[in-house]
Amino acid sequence: MAQDTHSNTFVIEATWDNDAEVWVAESDSVPGLITEADSRTHLIEKLTVLIPELLELNNHPIDPDKQLDVTLRFHREAEQREERIHLPKAA
Repeated sequence: MAQDTHSNTFVIEATWDNDAEVWVAESDSVPGLITEADSRTHLIEKLTVLIPELLELNNHPIDPDKQLDVTLRFHREAEQREERIHLPKAA
């Protein structure tokens, strides 16, 4: 998913890996993002740290006066669920 210049909206795809028993998250809109966690809660905790760090490290253009809006799309077999999280304004 391509991002507009200074867009603070991001989409993360999280897929359940049955063999490893973890959620694997990656995103085309957050450069370099790929991580895993054993639960949705732990995944969200990791993403709240990783997303701002990766955006800063990659000099990704965002509006520093606005919060980061993240849509998490969870995929597990036939189940699909979407959650939205809001991260504080960029540092």
